[in-house]
Amino acid sequence: MRSKLFLAFLAIVLVALASDFIFERLIIRDFDDYVMGVREDQLYWLMASTEGSRIDGRWDMESLRDTLHWAMMLGYDAELRDTEGRRVIASTDVFETLKPAMKRRMEALVHVHEPEGEFEEYPLYMAGKEIGALHIRPLKREGFKGKEAIYKKRGKDFLLISFLIAGGGALLLSFALSLYLARPIRRLRRAAEKVAGGDLSARAGAVSDDEIGRLTRTFDHMVESLQREEALRKRLTANIAHELRTPMAVIKANLEAVMDGVKGKEEGLPSVRAEIERLVALVEGMEDLSKAEASFFARPELVNVRLRGLLEGILQGMKPLFEAKGLELALKGEAGLEVATDPEKLELILRNVLSNALRHTGKGGVTVHYGTDGKDFFIEAADTGEGIPEEDLTRIFDRFYRGEGSTGIGLGLSIAKELVDVMGGKIEVKSKPGAGAAFRVVLPLKGHSPPP
Repeated sequence: MRSKLFLAFLAIVLVALASDFIFERLIIRDFDDYVMGVREDQLYWLMASTEGSRIDGRWDMESLRDTLHWAMMLGYDAELRDTEGRRVIASTDVFETLKPAMKRRMEALVHVHEPEGEFEEYPLYMAGKEIGALHIRPLKREGFKGKEAIYKKRGKDFLLISFLIAGGGALLLSFALSLYLARPIRRLRRAAEKVAGGDLSARAGAVSDDEIGRLTRTFDHMVESLQREEALRKRLTANIAHELRTPMAVIKANLEAVMDGVKGKEEGLPSVRAEIERLVALVEGMEDLSKAEASFFARPELVNVRLRGLLEGILQGMKPLFEAKGLELALKGEAGLEVATDPEKLELILRNVLSNALRHTGKGGVTVHYGTDGKDFFIEAADTGEGIPEEDLTRIFDRFYRGEGSTGIGLGLSIAKELVDVMGGKIEVKSKPGAGAAFRVVLPLKGHSPPP
């Protein structure tokens, strides 16, 4: 990329150089056209003045001397000839009639006796009839030629200096920009090579907010997702192997006991069925867990909903389970509260929290209370159950962790925690043994989207 940027700026420099050459040619041409236009105007004035010196068919010599005097001052050697080609008067004749002081001034302006080139003939007319011809050629004028050369040289020097400044600046800028732009891209490339080699801890590290910075942050987020997915895969594999080992061993032992006649069918099969049901629950928990993990990589589908209506629907579906244990399930909160959230994820979170409360509550019930503090909203499920020992509070959201006497598989609360994290919120618990537990889920009121 750095070489491409350098070549791009080099192309700009070459275009600027070509533009300078073209501009120089145009300036010199315009200057030459200007000089030629001035010369044509002067010649026209000299011809008109000379024609005006013809009075009543005769030449007014005094007027001619003034005209040829002006011709010398303008830098021309002039000579008037009649229609027969005879010389009537010339600039040298006029010069000889000048006073010494005027001669010195004239010689300071032009070299009267050093004409340049050959005469050019300009016919003179009066009333449509030729009356003679004015022959003109330039005199040597070092001052004028020098000024003309200086003007042209300064024009060239100006264009050359401007090109050196612009071209040199463009080259330096291209070098600086190529280094500036190539550095984060090189970091991104090195990080991508490490990731391709299996090092998911590699990060490019964004240092700006431009397009390259946003691309770098997107890359780092992608690698973070891959790293998290890989860690989840390894941990899930280890957890599955651990959790399946015990029920499978129990099933095998009971079946072998029945086959060997150590146990009867009536004694061994209930144990086998219980372990199979445990396996089914474990598989269902794994399915919920995989959905929660997939949610980490999917953007939340935010929907504006009335929170009370959403919660009433969730609680209505779980109410029969609570009634079967003789427990109450109540809902409290502001009726008109609207939030922007992902209803599917929120339902899964609340079902897992309530399922946990249902298992650990023997009498009384669960009260679900919701509200808002301005920028967040909360949902709190408080039960009247057995409570959670203090030593278990820091581990209840770990996968497959079960407290003493727990009948679950240890996935419900970890799934709820995963989903709350994805939605940009937090889940808190307060509990004392024998005094029940209160789980509070706090989520953004306007929803949350992960970084691009």
